[in-house]
Amino acid sequence: MTLAGRRIVVTRTEEQAGSLVDGLRQRGATPVLVPSIRFEPPEDAAPLAEAVRDLDEAAWVVFTSATGVLYGWAEIQRAWPDGLPDGVRVAAVGSGTAGALRAVGAPVDFVPREALGDVLVDELPIAAGDRVVLLRSHIGREALATGLAARGADVRDVPAYRTLTEADTADVSAALDPAPDAVTFTSPSTVRGFLEALSNPTRLADVPLVAIGPVTAAALEPAGLRAAAVADPHTVAGVLDALDQLFA
Repeated sequence: MTLAGRRIVVTRTEEQAGSLVDGLRQRGATPVLVPSIRFEPPEDAAPLAEAVRDLDEAAWVVFTSATGVLYGWAEIQRAWPDGLPDGVRVAAVGSGTAGALRAVGAPVDFVPREALGDVLVDELPIAAGDRVVLLRSHIGREALATGLAARGADVRDVPAYRTLTEADTADVSAALDPAPDAVTFTSPSTVRGFLEALSNPTRLADVPLVAIGPVTAAALEPAGLRAAAVADPHTVAGVLDALDQLFA
């Protein structure tokens, strides 16, 4: 088994971590779960309800995460129990989000060739004036909304949920003593949550850090840290492949 005997820290929420934890165990690793984020409904539900109610005026609804699907699609089903209005198409930022949509019976009309917001901005087939409803975290990257607007879209950037960055300091300390073989990060929020619970980021200086994509890798840099590996593709499967290569 490719990761036999390795201790690998997983910073996803317990609800999200299943596929990564299972993949690690199948490779012989010991996953150490340290949830570093959690999710809540938006503080003000009105913008989401309004955007969904007016979905018949949209050309696209865009989901940027499986969590966005959890909160956003449920709202859509309440407003449109017989299905999406005619002409509305659904885009997912990557294969993980697309899988979450299909799991709840939602259509998937577009996935960019690479699971990055910047690639979605470039490739989403829109015409000037098309309304695009973007359902994302309240701390999601604004580049997606501004990039689509720059292409002429009428963007409705709506918080579908809140991402709270937090990790238990005792769990973080225990995960790093003894030093693990690697720490995995699957979003910039997991980076922030884990580091906020760590009094001295230099404790990670000699620990291989594996990021799901370049945006997540960049979130390490303000703390003076660098990713030892960046998954390609930017998926859980890509993270597992990156670990395989790192310890080959």
